[in-house]
Amino acid sequence: MNNFTRLLALGWAVLGAATLTLAGAAGPQSADLMLLKKVAVPANAGWVDTGIDVLPGEEYFFKAGGEISLQKGNPSANCGPAGLDLVTVQQPVPNQNLGALIGKVAQLIGVRRDEDTGEEVRDEIAAYFFIGAENGLSAPVKGRLYLGVNEDVVKDNGGEFTVQVFRSKV
Repeated sequence: MNNFTRLLALGWAVLGAATLTLAGAAGPQSADLMLLKKVAVPANAGWVDTGIDVLPGEEYFFKAGGEISLQKGNPSANCGPAGLDLVTVQQPVPNQNLGALIGKVAQLIGVRRDEDTGEEVRDEIAAYFFIGAENGLSAPVKGRLYLGVNEDVVKDNGGEFTVQVFRSKV
């Protein structure tokens, strides 16, 4: 995440737009849920676009499985969706376990080319949240839903999480 995106996310949180309501561990009753999509989240992919656009107040529930490695070839770096019992300073959701399944709701502001590298840079306002093995979200704003791994360095990762995304029928 570049400094501009961090600044926008921080600004959004300060303004109160990034208030997230997370469901309890038990989650909502299955009769109240509609399966929207199953999404594969490779550990080395960065952010995975779910193709789901959310609106403020919509209720979503996530259930995940699978195993990833935060460093291929290192068995002590393997974890499930809850991540490793380790927190670092530089991860998208700093107060949650390294390697945990996380999400973001993002509003795209613009796309530009980095003058030095020529790479595409997406300027966005984003609200980040923890998912783990299962969790819920009341969408804070209108935006696109992305899923990822709570780690900034993903190139040496392996494996994937499989995530079921549900929306409340009500």
